[in-house]
Amino acid sequence: MLKFHDRHENLTEKLYNEELDLPHRYVFVLTNICNLRCEFCFQDRDRRSDAMTIDDWLKVVNQLPDYARVTLTGGEPLAFKQFEEIFHAVSDKHQCNMITNGLLLNEQKIDLLLSKPNFKVLSISVDDIGNIIRDVKVNQWAKMLEIVKYFHRRKKELKSECVLDIKTVVLDSNAQDLYSIHKYSVETLGANTHAFQFLKGSDLQHSDTMSDMEEMFKPTDAPVYENIEVIYEQLELIRQYNQTSKSQAFVHPKVLDLSSSKPLISFDYLNLAKFEKKNYHKCKFPWSSVHINVDGNMFPCIAFSMGNVKSDSLEEIMKSETTKKFRKILKESLVEGCNRCGWIRPKDSEHIIPIKQAIPLNNVTV
Repeated sequence: MLKFHDRHENLTEKLYNEELDLPHRYVFVLTNICNLRCEFCFQDRDRRSDAMTIDDWLKVVNQLPDYARVTLTGGEPLAFKQFEEIFHAVSDKHQCNMITNGLLLNEQKIDLLLSKPNFKVLSISVDDIGNIIRDVKVNQWAKMLEIVKYFHRRKKELKSECVLDIKTVVLDSNAQDLYSIHKYSVETLGANTHAFQFLKGSDLQHSDTMSDMEEMFKPTDAPVYENIEVIYEQLELIRQYNQTSKSQAFVHPKVLDLSSSKPLISFDYLNLAKFEKKNYHKCKFPWSSVHINVDGNMFPCIAFSMGNVKSDSLEEIMKSETTKKFRKILKESLVEGCNRCGWIRPKDSEHIIPIKQAIPLNNVTV
């Protein structure tokens, strides 16, 4: 994961400085269909008549630069009927990863994923032990646990370097359990990495419904956590645990370092409803990362169409007036639509405050 991060940062600088033309990271939203209906999910889950066909996706793959890395997601990516075909096409040429709820994984699919050296990360969403928040049934969870065991066994047999990543959405309802979830993810699921995602502050971020670009200037209210102090205390416990764990943990937005040897600091503006742009650096990631929606619309992070890959080439879209306009705006300042986006980076400032009443790890039972 760190190798990918360093490479992505390096390519982002080159793209921002116009040394390269096409983005590095491509998120393929293969389908908006999902086998779960999570109440905090921001995506529509209707069957679309304008959805990309396998031929449409293969046409995109053929245009990717050599340095491209692809994330396969949805909806639930394994619900895409031609998943195997698109996976072969991507992984034969490019590094890739997948974000899934894990319920549609089976031994055949694990063997397929691990057969490709270019498949680098399997990310599974886990928001509480048993994924009760996601309405996962007990038998479904038990089956997934067996598949995760199979993943580790086959990974060892095949000498694969694929990373198991767990993704957890931080909610008021799981705030007091974040440490327990992390410990379970490491010790039971065998996670190599664990990402904690705070709720985004704008529905425009990574949505599968396109809006006008002008919408990104309108103020939005990020969800305000009632249990923010509990969340910070739990994250501090995770930091302490990670001092002796082989697993790594991250938060998005990156306001805390869960690998630090020093006690965590908290940001008083993380939990604000309104977006204080002055507290964050300008963002360069829209130069290096793009999403291709289920309908073919390509967008950077905020969901407005830069162009459609069914009718335009990647090169044409990246050189379009719409793309140029967006980049010019972002070079000057963040916009309201960036509110609590996972990509933004905070400035070091007087707003940093120590975490209050952090609990020593040896005083906690799970």
